[in-house]
Amino acid sequence: MINNLSDTLKLAVSLIKIPSVTPDDLGCQELVRKRLSAAGFKCLTLKDSGTENLLALHGQGSPFLLFLGHTDVVPPGDESQWIHKPYSADIEEKDGVTYLHGRGSQDMKGSDAAMTEALVSFVRNNPEHKGTVGLLLTSNEEGDAKGGTPFVVEYLKKQNLIPDYCLVGEPSSADRFGDTIKNGRRGSLTAHITVKGVQGHVAYPDRCDNAAHHAGVLINALSTYKWDEGSKFFPPSSFQVTNIKCGTGAENVVPGECYIMCNWRYNDALNQDKISAVVDGLVKDNNIKADIRYVLNGLPFITEGGVLLDALKASIFEELGQEAALSTAGGTSDGRFIAPLGTKVVEFGPRSSLIHKVNEAVELDSLDKLHSIYVRLLTKIFA
Repeated sequence: MINNLSDTLKLAVSLIKIPSVTPDDLGCQELVRKRLSAAGFKCLTLKDSGTENLLALHGQGSPFLLFLGHTDVVPPGDESQWIHKPYSADIEEKDGVTYLHGRGSQDMKGSDAAMTEALVSFVRNNPEHKGTVGLLLTSNEEGDAKGGTPFVVEYLKKQNLIPDYCLVGEPSSADRFGDTIKNGRRGSLTAHITVKGVQGHVAYPDRCDNAAHHAGVLINALSTYKWDEGSKFFPPSSFQVTNIKCGTGAENVVPGECYIMCNWRYNDALNQDKISAVVDGLVKDNNIKADIRYVLNGLPFITEGGVLLDALKASIFEELGQEAALSTAGGTSDGRFIAPLGTKVVEFGPRSSLIHKVNEAVELDSLDKLHSIYVRLLTKIFA
């Protein structure tokens, strides 16, 4: 069946067959590099901290549109639970719909293939196009991003290659392909909090100060605090505890420390200074001793309108006959590293129904339609 597939689907199949768990690329980017090099793109491999990045560019000057993707995937988990092996790239029809199975089919090797082939198609038909078109792929998006997109952003700054527009191929669609564009993302802030107490024997509570009890008070205070009412483009900010470590493992020892990892997904009405001020106040008000370290994972960003968003919405309507809704819900993407450059950033890709799940799969025809939408977008902006 593979011989009857489009170039987009053939590339998607080849990429899915590679077990490129973060941060290992294992040859995914080489497949893309060969495809784009043959089409006349200048391709550069940038490596740092065990992460591999591919930057491919065609043309020069402004406007500059950069497609952004990643070749890494999350681990498949228990492979015995997969109906199709996670890296099989099997194609199967079910209930009248044909699916491409495999880890990364939705998130996001299907989009990687569609972006690559859209660039090839556009340049073939418009070899003397105005401006610059390009693709950036990283092998460390699902992890800590070390050596990944932030590293390449610094390179872009030094080279004065600042994109005007960035389209991230993350799976944005919800109920059906093409129904949603992500035109912004909330910020993400993580706190590592170590609550201090006094370790001792449970039989002598007067000699102890239970760190777990203090941690419980702090967690309750943070989880019940109303951070904001939301903003024009974003829902209310949220707080979640993501990890707790406490105690020695012995049943008769009161813990002297309790470690809490927690995260805020916050809108543009909030920032790190405001969050840390509230945390400090709650710690003080409840007589808690704690060491706190913050890690800023990304700032909130929004693309309200303009050339990129208008062209994408029109392209989706022309291809699918439906209007795409705008959304800022969900997690983060590497778009958060591009937006601070002043770049207009949007995300559009397949459905996200099975990302990071067992038996991840993507509707086969959605990838060809995605390719066509990307080509329409490029044509509207550059041709």
